[in-house]
Amino acid sequence: MKILVVDDDPDILNIVKTACEQECFNVRTANSARNMWEALENDPPDLIVLDIMLPDASGLDVIKKLKRKYEEIPVIFLTARKSDLDMILGLELGADDYITKPFNPRTLIARIKAVSRRYEMGPKDRNVVKLGDIEIDMNSYSMIKDGKKEELPRKEFELLKLMIENPGKVFNRQEILDRVWGMDFFGDFRTVDVHISKLREKIGSEFIKTVRGVGYKLVIPEDEKS
Repeated sequence: MKILVVDDDPDILNIVKTACEQECFNVRTANSARNMWEALENDPPDLIVLDIMLPDASGLDVIKKLKRKYEEIPVIFLTARKSDLDMILGLELGADDYITKPFNPRTLIARIKAVSRRYEMGPKDRNVVKLGDIEIDMNSYSMIKDGKKEELPRKEFELLKLMIENPGKVFNRQEILDRVWGMDFFGDFRTVDVHISKLREKIGSEFIKTVRGVGYKLVIPEDEKS
């Protein structure tokens, strides 16, 4: 597996590089956003470990741009901040996991392997599903709304896909985390709430219902399935 580690701290780069090479990963490093983009153009990696604080760019802005251009590459971000908001924002913008500094290198390796396993599963072929005036293309992680195609972030799509495949079923937050993020995920229930909120903004709150004290379910009228 090819990994690109982006951090301006040479000690962090060395620690992560050493730990990854012990797992026989092919590791490259970059100490700025500019160097990261150059590395991506030359040889895109299988996974990126990204510091949230870079000297020439905000890691949150970088994640946003990364997921627009390289949606298929998973990202684990590193942060020295303890703020829940930073962690939630990073996940909301498309990061697949996060780890706070200081960290045990073995913990980072475990998370790299867990994220990699989730990406290896890949999407299943499905037909188009209609939600009101919106068409959800189950083959391309996208939807058509008001005649315009919009790509959905991977986790938002996988959450929506889970609910579409099980219309009417109530999922509690833990089950959603296990099914969408995997049992190896280290986040908490707020991750689910953030992604549900974003989906409601995009497809309409009338389709995703909250079952108080239990969780969430998707309601699809029978005549809107295709």
